[in-house]
Amino acid sequence: MTNPNDIRGTDDASALRRATDPEANPVIGLSVDDADLRDTEVEESGPAIESLSRGELLRRRFLRNPSAWIGMIIFAVLVLMAIIGPMVYQYGPFERDLRNALTGPSPYHWFGVNENGLDIFARTMQGLRISLVIGIGTAVLTTFLALLVGIVAGYVSHKGKSGAFVDGALVNLINLFLVIPSILLLMLFSPALQQASWLWMIPLLAGFAWMLTARVLRAMTQQLVRTEYIEAARFMGVNPIVTMTRHIIPNIASWIIIDTTLGVSAAILGETGLSFIGFGIQYPQVSLGTVLQDYNISAPYTWIPPAVVLAALVISINLMGEALRDALDPTSGSSRI
Repeated sequence: MTNPNDIRGTDDASALRRATDPEANPVIGLSVDDADLRDTEVEESGPAIESLSRGELLRRRFLRNPSAWIGMIIFAVLVLMAIIGPMVYQYGPFERDLRNALTGPSPYHWFGVNENGLDIFARTMQGLRISLVIGIGTAVLTTFLALLVGIVAGYVSHKGKSGAFVDGALVNLINLFLVIPSILLLMLFSPALQQASWLWMIPLLAGFAWMLTARVLRAMTQQLVRTEYIEAARFMGVNPIVTMTRHIIPNIASWIIIDTTLGVSAAILGETGLSFIGFGIQYPQVSLGTVLQDYNISAPYTWIPPAVVLAALVISINLMGEALRDALDPTSGSSRI
């Protein structure tokens, strides 16, 4: 663009060209021909900056959080106790010692004995095993159901009348499950399924826990389908399943991981509550809820140890979930390297 204030004539332009021409100006020509001057590179003033992958970056953020270490240590101790404890302990969860009924902790009975002569430590460790399996399995199945419904509903919502119909049907399904009294249905179905296997508690709990997560995933998917790269994939004829798995799910994976982690503690509390009131895990299996069910208010050792184990388990999972959320959230203070 020409500068209107520039009033130099053709003679000035010719003089400037001769001054900057390497052949006409010997000083510039020598500088251009000098290999040392031409190839000289600027030396680095400091050490090279390390390039971190996303996984390494998240790992560093997570491990910098003290809550993550506290949660991992408590959770690891409880898992080791649940695995090794029943293997080395001399009593089983259903072995009776009626002579020492309602006795406190001792070298033979670490947590004491309840009024039925059952060792509390053995029952607590067995219940911890089952509660861990149910909590993790329920959280994973809940996330799968929420992904299946939420992402499909959010993806097809922009595809004309047919997509709006499918989206409306799935939203109505979510709303239907939200208004159903889940606690009453759980109390109705769980006794009938106890004779089959205690693993039926996993789909039973997950069947009434996926709705809110599905609503959030639907809203997040609706925002993502409007982005340019999702539109480009759709116009290029990419399979919708490929688009969902390769482009949508990775972009919401951080929220999914956090929700799944925190869902473990919610599932454990749900199963424990049902078992405590007699509608969850029952004989011949043991859970933390059934251990607490045999409490005796006048003998604190019959309910304090299993209650402490349950509280430590839930708190450790929540601490890890909070630390994971801080690591995945770029606006969090702990996200700084």
